[in-house]
Amino acid sequence: MHGATLTPFESGAGGEEEPPLEERYFERREIREAIAFAEQGGIAVHRNLDAYDGRLSRRGVVMRKPFLHVIGLRPQLEAWGRRHGLKPEWIQPEGRRRVAHYDVFGPFAETLIARLRGKARPEAPSSCSTSEL
Repeated sequence: MHGATLTPFESGAGGEEEPPLEERYFERREIREAIAFAEQGGIAVHRNLDAYDGRLSRRGVVMRKPFLHVIGLRPQLEAWGRRHGLKPEWIQPEGRRRVAHYDVFGPFAETLIARLRGKARPEAPSSCSTSEL
């Protein structure tokens, strides 16, 4: 897999550094590719529809566009969330797939898009055949 590698912002349990996580940005129509990437252990940052702009989140925060799903296997997603100040209880549960996701929006989402969009996208691995606080 290829993509951006995150540098850990904090140590993991027992003072050991957590391994780097590979993350990649996916446009709205690339949901299959995003899920496949996440199922292989990557962190998929997938652009979602902006239909929720101005609504209140469950935590009482006014949600502003852009909206993203940050998708991954739960252990990787929890590690990614820790590095970005996100709580594990904010993770949306796994559905039909093995992956879960964070809903992110507003300035935090803008920062992710700016950092990840436009990075060189390699060919998908052959095993890929094919979802501000």
